[in-house]
Parts: sequence; structure tokens; C-alpha cells
Amino acid sequence: MKKCFNLLLTACLLAFANLANAQDQSFFDEAGNISEELQTNLPTSGPKEGLEPIEMVNPRADDIYWQKVVYRIIDLREKMNFPLYYPELPADNRTSFFALMFRLVQDGKVKVYDYAEEYEHFDDQHVTKFRDLMDKFALPYETKLDSITNDTIYVIDDTDVPNRDIIKYFCKEVWYFDRISSTFNCRIIGFCPVMQREGDTGLETLPLFWIPFETLRPFLSQTEVLITDKNNGARPSFDDLFMKRRFSSYIYKESNVQNRSLLEYNTTLEDVKKEQEMVKTRLINFETDLWEY
Repeated sequence: MKKCFNLLLTACLLAFANLANAQDQSFFDEAGNISEELQTNLPTSGPKEGLEPIEMVNPRADDIYWQKVVYRIIDLREKMNFPLYYPELPADNRTSFFALMFRLVQDGKVKVYDYAEEYEHFDDQHVTKFRDLMDKFALPYETKLDSITNDTIYVIDDTDVPNRDIIKYFCKEVWYFDRISSTFNCRIIGFCPVMQREGDTGLETLPLFWIPFETLRPFLSQTEVLITDKNNGARPSFDDLFMKRRFSSYIYKESNVQNRSLLEYNTTLEDVKKEQEMVKTRLINFETDLWEY
């Protein structure tokens, strides 16, 4: 009994000590700046303080009663999408979505895949090597050899990461109905950053590569994003932003037999907008019709 009491007393003392340390932590450091420790530990809305991705259920293929692949454009010039574009250069423990993605590819932590208008294949045959990517789009870099492993290390300054030139993302997603859970869900499959810059014949629009969303998520959940100027205290993670669909987008293609985009069979902008609304309506109506009977 005495041993149990001593253990309980020790646990209580440790809890009070931790509480005291937390209360003693100052918001400002000695120089009058916000404490660096606080800047890197601001509260987030993600699970486990944003360190892990929001868990998603992977349904059995046989349980998917219906599915539809949809392609969207996330335009970074729209105000709601500013958190994906800014900051143009890393600052205050923040980075843009593309800069984060670029550094992960540079460090070999994630793979990217060839962009082609006809298909998206996330397999080893279509992997884009980092050096090939840099050379293809004439992006500046330097190399050096690791003195221990003799591997090639790419040296790229933050100002040479083409973050300012990324104007939008192609986003591939699938809508599906799971008959076991009786739920209508949407899951992002991948992103393709699109760069715009001056070329020999004028302004060029260049899709760079496809990158699977699932391989990004462990890193997105660890990266905070500032979504409002009104409150810098609570920051969701990039994973929260995408999982909760806190971004603006519009449909440019849906899966079809001829693999055509909306622009290919609609001659005017008005026709394209009408078709976009029709695709959205079909998705909404499918979910509504499920519960009619």
C-alpha cells in the first residue's frame, strides 16, 4: 500500500513540475522576439498536434459500388488559395506548398511521375528523376559529392526554387460509394504543379509532374499553414487544409471513354461553365438519390 502511495505521489509531483514549466515558458525571448520554441510549437488543428495525417479507411475494391474520377484546377491567384502559394520564400517556420514539395523531391523523400495529357501512371517506369526535371525546365542548380557516401548532393538556393512561377495545380480525385459503410466519399489521388513563364514564343504554361497525395501526407501533416491574417496563433497543417477541402477549385475534366477535357468538346467559355455545373450536379444528385428509397 505504501509503495502504491509513493508511486502516486511521484506521478503527481511530475505532473505539477511539467505544468509549472509550461506556465513559466515566456512568449517573448530576451531580445524581445517571439520565442523560437513557441514558433515551432504553435497549436494546430490536426491530430496529435499535426504530427500525423488524418487517418483514412482503405475500402475493399469489391465494396466500391460506384466511382467517378474528376480533375480539378486549383488556381493560386484566388484568395482562398493564397495559403498554398505564400510565402514566396520560406519565413517564420512557414513554406509554400510547392517549396515543401520541391525540397522533398530534391532530398529523395518522395517520388514524382511523368506528366502526360493522356494518362497518369504512378509506377517505377514513369518516375521522373530530379536531375532530369531540373534540366528539362532549365532550373538552376549546383552539385557536389557527399564525402562519406559519394552520392550527388543538389545545392539549390531558396530564390532559385520556382515558387513564384507556380500559378495552379491540377488535382486528380475520385468520388466513390462504399456499400459496406454506406458512405459517399471523395479522395485526392495526386497533384500536378503548373508553371508559367516567358518562353521563346511568349508565355508558356508547363505542367511539371504528378505527385501522389498519399506519399505527401506524412510531411504535409507536419507543416503548418497560415490561413488568415486575423489570428496567427492556431494554424492547421497542409494535410488538414486538403482533407477538410479548405481550398477553391473548378472541374476541367471527368473520366470519360474518349479521355477528353471539358475544353475539347465545349466551344465557348459559357459552355464550359455549364458543363462544370452539370458534373457537379451529377455528383450531388448521385449522393441524394442514394437515400431516396
